[in-house]
Amino acid sequence: MKPILVSLFSFLFLFGLAGRLLAETKLLDRIPGDSVLVVSVDDWSDFAEKIEDGPFGHFSKSTAWSKMNEWMENKFESGFGEKEAAVEEIIEQIKEWKDSFDGGMAMSMGGFDKMVENLSEVEFKDLSPPTAVFLLDTEKTDKDLIKTLRWMKKEIKRSDGDFGWERSKIEGTDLHWIGSKKSKDNEKAAVFIKEKIFHLILGGEEHVREILLLGSGDASIKPISDNDRYLDLFDEIGKGDARLFMNFKPLVAMMEQLVEDPKLELPENPFGIKTEALMNALGLDSMDCLGVQLNPSDESFSLSSAFFVSKYDGLFTLMEDDGKKANLHAFVPTGVMSASSVRYDLSQLWPKMEGMMREISPQLLLLVNSQIQAFEDQIGVPFRKNVLGSLGDDLVSFSRLHTDWAKNVGQLLSDEDELDELDLDQLSSPTSDVYAISLRDPKLFDQALRATMDGATKGADMFEERKHKGTLIRSMRGLEQSGVSISYAVTGKWLLLTMGEEQFLNQVIDRMQSDQKSLWDEKEVKNALRDFPDQLSQVEYFDLAQVMEMLKPMIGEMMEDELDDLDLKPRDLPDFPYFMMGWAKYVKKGLVSKVTLFPRSSK
Repeated sequence: MKPILVSLFSFLFLFGLAGRLLAETKLLDRIPGDSVLVVSVDDWSDFAEKIEDGPFGHFSKSTAWSKMNEWMENKFESGFGEKEAAVEEIIEQIKEWKDSFDGGMAMSMGGFDKMVENLSEVEFKDLSPPTAVFLLDTEKTDKDLIKTLRWMKKEIKRSDGDFGWERSKIEGTDLHWIGSKKSKDNEKAAVFIKEKIFHLILGGEEHVREILLLGSGDASIKPISDNDRYLDLFDEIGKGDARLFMNFKPLVAMMEQLVEDPKLELPENPFGIKTEALMNALGLDSMDCLGVQLNPSDESFSLSSAFFVSKYDGLFTLMEDDGKKANLHAFVPTGVMSASSVRYDLSQLWPKMEGMMREISPQLLLLVNSQIQAFEDQIGVPFRKNVLGSLGDDLVSFSRLHTDWAKNVGQLLSDEDELDELDLDQLSSPTSDVYAISLRDPKLFDQALRATMDGATKGADMFEERKHKGTLIRSMRGLEQSGVSISYAVTGKWLLLTMGEEQFLNQVIDRMQSDQKSLWDEKEVKNALRDFPDQLSQVEYFDLAQVMEMLKPMIGEMMEDELDDLDLKPRDLPDFPYFMMGWAKYVKKGLVSKVTLFPRSSK
């Protein structure tokens, strides 16, 4: 019983946080502008109703959900043995507080810069924890809070737990400090209710004073609602009904301070790599901010995100936009489980990697290039120039679910004796996958790739060759027994690589030479594409009904294995008749993306 009572306070408020992430502007005005993480949702009643009535309502209304709720309630009650009165009292306390959170909520984390300021004086493990703020609109009063704290103190003391409770006053506001009796001052939580807002603040007296001054409208402290990064990002992607914001600049400042600490310098190494050089080469100081917003509706659900950088350095040179638009190719068949089309210049990938290695350590780059050059000399092929340099800037991939895979796996998991009656190749992979990469010089690429493979394998005959519609297909030998097939083909424009059924590659080649209806021509997909913006660098598609069909037998089995006494069957999980469409595009400050769930029409 002791662990449950000690964790009651955390459970009580985490329960509220999970379901009540709400934020009116007045709450964001109390969140520090230099916070690293901010989470908010505007209108709980509307948000909860949309979630329930939208796509995810299929899960909350399912038999699986009912069984899991019942299982959780039984586990919770069993922790108290036969003390039913204690269980009922806890449930009543939770319900009262949950129902009182009426309006908005905001939460934030920060204080990382102040943690690092003390690094020279203390060990890293002894640094103060980050600061945190939880704000919730509530109908409860300070008297209600005191009543609950007294009840908690009594129950935890009765179970031999450790509960410290002290009072103080800051800026004229009465505070309650709670935590372990052995906790340091900056490890205790300040809880209080002011102006019908419940406050839970971690970080010590100075941080509490900052939040109180923000709430009073002190102009000397900037709230997150006035933070330019926060405002610019959500101007770009929209506010939605719920949002998450992460400001990387305080973390970057912390990393820069850490780099200067001699205790964190990399050991001496043959390549002369220094911590500062490594950080600069990776371009981590380029990170600016990240934002996500959720927008549910009765029939759909969308998630938009943005990742902003201050400059395209290091790893983020890989993000640079070449201004080209993703193509929706006709050879992508209908009925696939997933599909993706991306514009990205693969021929520039190696030069960018070289640039990063050069900045990390010229000696390291020299070693890597000398090893590659030795390999190229050995096989007689300029691999970097003729193979990597021949790759184009158009990438397409798609997957098809094997229709009998889910059935066979479900049969296998339900009765291990049936394993002998199933062919291994039916269970080896749930999908057949095709990857298509455009080529700048297909003939040069094909010759160079063959020569590279022959040189690397010293002439071993690793591939079986066949032709389909005039296209040579090379399939790797020796994989038949494992139920896996890996094949590739070079056409007049494309490198085609397939993993799965050989017949799938034949069908793709057929489509390249015909005028058949593609995925992008399907009515529902076409309607979704009409709302997409221009100049997209990436387009994504997922048939979530097929994904759910694939996952059902595995999810049911895994949950039964992990959760004792949970009688969960694959049939208890709901169908999910939706498909997802997503896009990504570059803007001046970084990358913006959006995914949306659309309902499938009844067929």
